[in-house]
Amino acid sequence: GSVREAAILQVKLVCAACRQRGTLGVYANGTVYQPEFYLNASQPMEDGELPLLDLVWMGLYRREEGLCGSLTACGLGKEEIEVLDTQAAPGDLHSFLLDLASYVLEEDVTFHDGETIGFTEGQYLPISRSAGVWHDGMTLKISYPEEP
Repeated sequence: GSVREAAILQVKLVCAACRQRGTLGVYANGTVYQPEFYLNASQPMEDGELPLLDLVWMGLYRREEGLCGSLTACGLGKEEIEVLDTQAAPGDLHSFLLDLASYVLEEDVTFHDGETIGFTEGQYLPISRSAGVWHDGMTLKISYPEEP
């Protein structure tokens, strides 16, 4: 099936496990989530949307050059994405990462080195593939949009 179908099935199965007596947590991407958090984060499915917070792990961290973000789609066959050295506010970078996650998972997109992505007309954000900064191995780097 599609990535979307696989993602929804995965969340439904984990939600079923969360409702079992004695469930202490959900382990995903090196993090343990409370069952209540996971169940609450699944609520967008009721409106036909993907429960992004159940499907992706996002991390924000600072380097000398600026704020960085990383995005991992839990077990859905997508490469890790990094956004490096922005001057963005943490909330803005978090929203940008959620927009990327939504696009990648909803549309089942696979990015390639040298491509661009844009969320508005005339916006071209370069995509490159190179050794990860936060993640081991190769990751995709996507530029954060500059201020208008």
